[in-house]
Amino acid sequence: MSASDKPKRKYVDTKTRYEGVFARHSLNCNLAVGMKRCNCEPTFHGTVWDSEIGRNRRTGMVDDIQEARNRRTDLLAEVRSRRGRRGSRRPPLTVESAANGGYQRVRLKDLHPQFIEACEEGIALNKHGRAFTKKARTDLESSLRHLPDWLRCMYVDEIGDHHFQRAVDEFRAGDKPLSSSRIKNRINAVRSLSRWAVKRRKIPTPLAVEVEMPAITRVPRKRPPATPGEFLNLLDQLEPEDALPWALAAYATARSQEIEHLDWPEVDFDNDVLLLAEDDEAKKSEAARRIVPMVRQLRDRLYAEWLRQGNPKTGRVCPPRRADNKSGRLSLNALQKRRFPVWEDLDLEPIGLQDSRHTAATWLDHAGVSPKVASVFMGHKAPKRQPDAAPITLGRYTHVLPGELQRARDQFQRFLDAREHEEAGKSFAVDSAA
Repeated sequence: MSASDKPKRKYVDTKTRYEGVFARHSLNCNLAVGMKRCNCEPTFHGTVWDSEIGRNRRTGMVDDIQEARNRRTDLLAEVRSRRGRRGSRRPPLTVESAANGGYQRVRLKDLHPQFIEACEEGIALNKHGRAFTKKARTDLESSLRHLPDWLRCMYVDEIGDHHFQRAVDEFRAGDKPLSSSRIKNRINAVRSLSRWAVKRRKIPTPLAVEVEMPAITRVPRKRPPATPGEFLNLLDQLEPEDALPWALAAYATARSQEIEHLDWPEVDFDNDVLLLAEDDEAKKSEAARRIVPMVRQLRDRLYAEWLRQGNPKTGRVCPPRRADNKSGRLSLNALQKRRFPVWEDLDLEPIGLQDSRHTAATWLDHAGVSPKVASVFMGHKAPKRQPDAAPITLGRYTHVLPGELQRARDQFQRFLDAREHEEAGKSFAVDSAA
């Protein structure tokens, strides 16, 4: 089979210092593999969120970054002109609004849809000054909608921190109290709305500033990390296409959303690398978008799946199982529910996809990969606290040297091969007595 028939991504986009302007580099550029300096001749384009079509619009590619900025400005003006002037004029002051410092009184439930619309149009930004992703917008909408009705029906200028504290106490009470993380998400959604509304003079003061919230409790994972031989045995019990998501999670450290959105152009068999989190909907943070070298255990499975699908040039690496699937993505939750019984029937301890990522982190540590390189491999924003190492040293002053990701792949490969060889022929059935 000729190399030209293989799917190959030919570029990598990176953000520039200008909002909405991106640089496009060749896949062999130093920036594409985590280095600091570009060694190609990038082109540039701009993007603008268009709420009418529900996605970003992009300008044409140009060689000059200033020209890309100008084209984005023109495109932004065009998109805004089609939105019309609705809501741009402030209502006239009334006696009631004048007494309220010139602000029109509004209930929280009425401010909620205005904020979500602003998020969809790319006007409301997150605390980092970036547009909210589709997943973030969905989470914001859900969190605001699930605030108590008595709170949603109040006028915003009447709401104080003690009202939000009461809501938090209600969330924690009852037969089914909310988890700490879910409570935090709901209060943070209010704060995001408040930040947007205060800057646009829709409300006079910020909301939920001083609210006491329960600490986030980390529940220890019940399933210990699998050994390389045990994991290989688990995968061998499944159909190859069903085992592939687990292989991506453990051998490439891919998150669930990264697996769901992975397309064949992002798999480069010539250079043995994957581009993860290329799709904005798959990107948990800026660090999530990364080039991951493939170990043999993963490459062989990916290549076999590519052949099984008929050598596609586009499309999902892990396509949905049902023909009537409207999302275009494989339901990993459903896949796990269907496949866990297969392992249980064989007296094997099932492993989830998130547990597989924990397994990957454990393997990288045992393989001798440095914490900083492992954090890049995993797509974390910063490595977690390590013994005898300050987080600021690892997170800000420690850098990945050229070739270290490939070196990490080689260390990882040697570790997997050695452990699989040691565990060959070993039984991994769960001890019923235990």
